[in-house]
Amino acid sequence: MIVAGQVIGGRYRLQHQIARGGMAEVWEAVDDVLGRSVAVKLLLPELATDPAFIERFRREAIAAARLAHANVVATYDTGVDGDLAYIVMELVEARTLRDVLVERGPLPAHEATTLAAQVAGALHYAHEAGIVHRDVKPANILLGPDGRVKVADFGIAKAALPDAALADYDLTGTGMVVGTAKYLSPEQFEGNPVDRRSDVYALGVVLYEMLCGRPPFTGGSDMAIGIQHVDKKPLSPRQVRAGIPRPLEAVVMRAMAKKPDDRYPTADALQSALLSVDLRADDAQPMIVREDTPPRGTPRQTFAQSQRSWLVPTVLIVVIALTLGVVGLIFSRSGPGQRLLGDDPDGGGGGGGGDGVAAVVVGSVTSFDPDGDGEEHEDEVANLVDGNPATIWRTSNYNGANFAGLKPGVGFILVLDAPVALDSIELVGTSQDFDVEVAVAGAPQTTRAAWGEAVATKKGVGSDATLDLDGTSGAAVLVWITNPSSTAVSVGDVRVVAAS
Repeated sequence: MIVAGQVIGGRYRLQHQIARGGMAEVWEAVDDVLGRSVAVKLLLPELATDPAFIERFRREAIAAARLAHANVVATYDTGVDGDLAYIVMELVEARTLRDVLVERGPLPAHEATTLAAQVAGALHYAHEAGIVHRDVKPANILLGPDGRVKVADFGIAKAALPDAALADYDLTGTGMVVGTAKYLSPEQFEGNPVDRRSDVYALGVVLYEMLCGRPPFTGGSDMAIGIQHVDKKPLSPRQVRAGIPRPLEAVVMRAMAKKPDDRYPTADALQSALLSVDLRADDAQPMIVREDTPPRGTPRQTFAQSQRSWLVPTVLIVVIALTLGVVGLIFSRSGPGQRLLGDDPDGGGGGGGGDGVAAVVVGSVTSFDPDGDGEEHEDEVANLVDGNPATIWRTSNYNGANFAGLKPGVGFILVLDAPVALDSIELVGTSQDFDVEVAVAGAPQTTRAAWGEAVATKKGVGSDATLDLDGTSGAAVLVWITNPSSTAVSVGDVRVVAAS
């Protein structure tokens, strides 16, 4: 048993435990020889009888001692004292990024980018020294009170040493998955060769979590998470949390590319991208289409083009009207003229739509199948917001009603361009006889329970349905389908309306 006051290696007097992990304890200690405080990492006694763990622990010290960088925790000494193997490290007065994320949730884009850039610099330095960290995660990233980042625990790093004898001690070689599942690259799960691009992937996942407040993949087991890293496309950061700058999202998604060749080739390249990314909020304000809401069936890009197409004629009309004087005044005060100039006193959008409703711009839509394989005809979800009820999204075909008893429900998530108070949601062109409920949150959730109580429900949905959202505010809307009487459910189109 390891206790306070115990002296390790004849000079390191243990003070109190700082942390405990799966293979070691970390203690604050005093070096009686040099009279300074240090951190001592002690291999758990129950593992000290395993030669493989002892060798892995020893190699941690060999690898880490080679690194001397402002953003890397320094290693001072290593040894074995009786049945205790230990490593002596720099004592850093800092909090882990994991603790910060638990306390604060998602970080502002500029802060997350600055932290990630420092980690990238430390990783690049290690890579140039022939070391791949292989376990980059928030718990191994320390944040000092001065804002400096230090990367800790190269304990499972692969030291790419040329010495053939040392190479024989590669305890994390092909076929052995070592690390934390939420942050491991696809190649690590597949047992394929690992290089510096694996660390680039892991840092991309960490940056994703800093921006979104959660990692891209979660599951009930390491294997379930690993399968998603290998095969499943993650939601983009902007689908999870509105307001993340698009250029930064692009950096994250490239760093997290499934294939190593599609990622940044080095941590240095990733750092350069982070330091040069445009962090201006490109859509921080709510984007609500009001009187100029495009006709249903008109894609957003096409509508934007149509706006530009009538802009020039409108300007010419105004010029002509000003030139003609009285003619222009009469035209500008007429009903048609006021509608053309966007100033209809009746508040209508033209074409008889005088109810003044505001259709909310949907930034993205994804399927939602938390009790199945994670998605439900993801290739068809864009049909829900294309404005054409004839193009549909559908569930899979099940061998019986009510999803054949395999799951409580499936659905889809609408991510808005910004949080907004919501009046209602309309479902058009649906199949018949199923129940639906709608939940609203600040960001997409990974389980039905996490969305909370439904704000609206409807039983026995027919060809169309409108559900009152009663002014509930949020940036993500879940449409949750339950109890279908048929083997599949389909929806043609969906429209979210803002509260007036």
